Amino acid sequence: MSEVTKLNGAQALRRLNKSELAQFFEVSPQAVDGWIRRGCPYVEKGRPGQPWVFDALDVAKWRFGEQTESQALIDPDLLPPTDRKAWYESEAKRRELQKGDRELIPASEVEHCVARAFSTLAQGLRSVPDNIERRTGCAPELIEAIELALESEMSAIADLLSELTPMPEDPVPEDKEPV
Repeated sequence: MSEVTKLNGAQALRRLNKSELAQFFEVSPQAVDGWIRRGCPYVEKGRPGQPWVFDALDVAKWRFGEQTESQALIDPDLLPPTDRKAWYESEAKRRELQKGDRELIPASEVEHCVARAFSTLAQGLRSVPDNIERRTGCAPELIEAIELALESEMSAIADLLSELTPMPEDPVPEDKEPV
């Protein structure tokens, strides 16, 4: 008699055949064949009359887990077309998951937050000379020197920030030629 293993509910839900696995990861069954060739984990190897059995959690860990050194060196341009498509689809899915987990943040969002932070900082720094003058009664010449020093430093910071991302160029009017 063969031994029958009873799976609990969660384990049974994780067990998928090849087409169910492809549907779960939103790829083609041919992409799953490529995964198998590249070492995708499986519970039971398929054969005529017997479907492949995969543990969805193990496959997800294999696909989206930490990349090994050999996986990091994969050049998708050298893969066969179906495998290349599967690779790009898996990379797109991985990036979407990273965005959802806030591991990747869109550049526009970072730029907006940095701009708000520096705007708040600049506003606070511009109020420093007035506060010093009110609290200490310093001479106007000293306050003016403080203002100039702060403006100079803020300009230097602005110049450094502008080097980080290229600013869009102003369009040249059609009636004028570029210099």
